[in-house]
Amino acid sequence: MDQPTLAQGAPEAVAPRGLFQPGRNCLSVARANRAALLIDGDAYFGAFMKAAEHAQRSIIIVGWDFDSRTRLTWDESASGVPVVLGDFLNFLARRRRGLRIHILDWDFPMVFGMDREFPPLYGTGWRQHRRVQMRYDNTHPTTGCHHQKIVVIDDAIAFSGGLDLTWRRWDTCEHGANDPRRVADGKPYAPFHDAMMAVDGEAAQVLAGIARERWHAATGKKLAPVSVKEDPWPDTLRPTSRTSTSQCLARFPAPTRSRKCGKWRRCSWT
Repeated sequence: MDQPTLAQGAPEAVAPRGLFQPGRNCLSVARANRAALLIDGDAYFGAFMKAAEHAQRSIIIVGWDFDSRTRLTWDESASGVPVVLGDFLNFLARRRRGLRIHILDWDFPMVFGMDREFPPLYGTGWRQHRRVQMRYDNTHPTTGCHHQKIVVIDDAIAFSGGLDLTWRRWDTCEHGANDPRRVADGKPYAPFHDAMMAVDGEAAQVLAGIARERWHAATGKKLAPVSVKEDPWPDTLRPTSRTSTSQCLARFPAPTRSRKCGKWRRCSWT
């Protein structure tokens, strides 16, 4: 089995000290000046919105599922900003001409399609702004799927973990049995529990490299790294760690089909 390699455009891994060893049991060990644990969809969706509002040049979303109909917040203080995901992304693209938004969703088989949004590329449902590109990734074995959940904003802050930007994920830590806000398509859904990590610094750049590598594998087009002066880290997002910490990033090697020849090759996905 091939050893995992560092994603294209990502920084060099720092020398490991202790358990994690790049190339043996993880992809890389990268430094983050700030790291925050976001428990449940209410915390993650809110932090994503605040960070995305600061985006200058790039937002990359990679997911197992993506649904433009997802309500991101019930906070009434977000007046003037759309609270539905698709409208929110179009709002950001219209507001800032230099911003490009790339969304990469798993190209799911129809057995999973009954519970998902019909792909906008067929001309129905959500209509993206021209600076919002959405693609579907089928570069995996027939019985496989892409299960990464990554959001990278300006290569400066990245979110990764177990939550997609899709419906039936929003919930609070209370997980109230009859919370009237926990509704999708007019129907209540069960409490949902998961978590994400937010990181900056080298750790965010490594995740950005993974996201760009995924986009290139799926579309054949490369996304250039970006650099901005403004810090997109939300003022409301309190770091779990305020000192520089090492973040271990792991990817599971899986076969990926080459777009050029149609054959399977070894590649490293999370």
